[in-house]
Amino acid sequence: MKRVKMFFAILLMIGILSPITQPSYGNQSKLPETIEIGLFFNATAKSTLNIKAANGFQVNQHNGSNKTQLVLFPNTEVILRKDGYYLGSGNNFVEYTGPIQEQVGQNPLQGPYHVQIGGQHASLEDARKLIETLGLQEKPYLVYEGGWKVFVGLYIDQATSEKRVSEIKTHTGQEATVIPPSSTRVQVMDQQGQPLFMFDSTANIYFQEIPDKGPVPLVDVEGKKYRGEITAKRVSGNDMVIVNKLPLDEYLYGVVPREMSASWPMEALKAQAVTARGFAITTMGKYRNIGFDLCNTTSSQAYAGYDIEHARTNQAVDETKTLILTHNGQPISPFYHSNSGGHTENSENVWTAALPYIRGVKDDYSLDAPNGNWVETFTKAEIKEALQKNGINIGEPVNIRVTEKSVNGRVLTLTVTGTTGSHDLSKERGRIVFGLRSTWFDVALQGGGSVAVKSATSEGLVNPKGSSVMTADGLKVINNSTNIKLFNGQNYKQVESGPEVFAFEGKGWGHGLGMSQHGARKMAELGHNFEAILMYYYTGVKVESR
Repeated sequence: MKRVKMFFAILLMIGILSPITQPSYGNQSKLPETIEIGLFFNATAKSTLNIKAANGFQVNQHNGSNKTQLVLFPNTEVILRKDGYYLGSGNNFVEYTGPIQEQVGQNPLQGPYHVQIGGQHASLEDARKLIETLGLQEKPYLVYEGGWKVFVGLYIDQATSEKRVSEIKTHTGQEATVIPPSSTRVQVMDQQGQPLFMFDSTANIYFQEIPDKGPVPLVDVEGKKYRGEITAKRVSGNDMVIVNKLPLDEYLYGVVPREMSASWPMEALKAQAVTARGFAITTMGKYRNIGFDLCNTTSSQAYAGYDIEHARTNQAVDETKTLILTHNGQPISPFYHSNSGGHTENSENVWTAALPYIRGVKDDYSLDAPNGNWVETFTKAEIKEALQKNGINIGEPVNIRVTEKSVNGRVLTLTVTGTTGSHDLSKERGRIVFGLRSTWFDVALQGGGSVAVKSATSEGLVNPKGSSVMTADGLKVINNSTNIKLFNGQNYKQVESGPEVFAFEGKGWGHGLGMSQHGARKMAELGHNFEAILMYYYTGVKVESR
């Protein structure tokens, strides 16, 4: 099944986008200023993360549209990690889940218990003044949890923490309190593994490069640079969701060159910028339950941050600033795909909702594009494996046929038949199960047909090859695929063992809804501007500024 896996991965790269029909941002008369993109989440969420900024970090708190600077750190690299147990040194800490003891092997264990010294402070300056007066061997550190606090220690349990409380009270004369582990706390460590700062991840705390020392403030996250700000959110109370918060158009700087080559004509790039902006604003909030608006994969739109940016695609974003597509005054979700193959499709023939602005159009501009025509072949074993991976068990594959098509030529129902039953795959389901490039295809069978035979218990389709039959010389197994003859009581009938190869012969690449990217390129090469391109692929729309 390597072939199926490969094509499914490619399909993800070109954007299988989920159908969202209504804008989810609040004020539809104005575009949102910023957007939050999930970089690591769910299976990729982090227990620890290194981030870098060449000029040090500015830590901010967001409250709606207001941003307040909390503190500056000169450190050019810090470690973000959840409030938990860790082993290691320097930049090489790993989460520890074994038995809790002060030392594991040669390494001391760092834990999630802390001691708070004093109460909550009215300002950062007050908290720092306290730290300066304490004179402790363990270095206290700043904490922001509903206000400024001072903590000390990374203790492994309650008993160790209580012992330290007694010692601190005696040494400093200050009140001290044990702080247990928190499901929302994030630790900020220096490169030597010492605490710099801790914060409540529900308090909208973000890290950016100190902005007054360089042209574009950037944060390096595991070797990739991002504009804007980075935070860690412990939404589930477990590992950290890593989020990039940045202005909407700066987000598009990292999207457009991933979706369309920067070498393509400027008017095509502008059309892509407008569609990407529209798709972002009408789907943002999709992942809000886990702490961000959109993700960085093609489940939203492919986003690669600063490193992928190009001057030409940035220009396309800038020259279409604030522009989106609307239908009857409402922003639309402008779906797009790689290549229509010659005709786009109605939305309800791929997904469910009949969107008035996603109607199929004849698309000669896409005819000579890559993957305008394609053939993909599968053996019976590959077909069976693909079906079984999707919970479809119909025995040995016998036949695959298109049983219903849309008026635009794409598959609405694909019927797969096996030796123990049949199954209908509707709309995009067939494309996804077999990892095909589009839903515009026919199926050619190579290697024969099937035969109905009656056994002692039932009558149905069987694959003769490999079956046992009674002959004049006793029970024998049919090993060959051709020249098989069965006696039906009156005469002999020659049958085949079923098709050995299933060939899908198709057109285009992608779901076929909305704008064909290769079609947009061709239209731009022929002199059409971005507005004409958008009007061609979307029905009854306007290009409007918001």
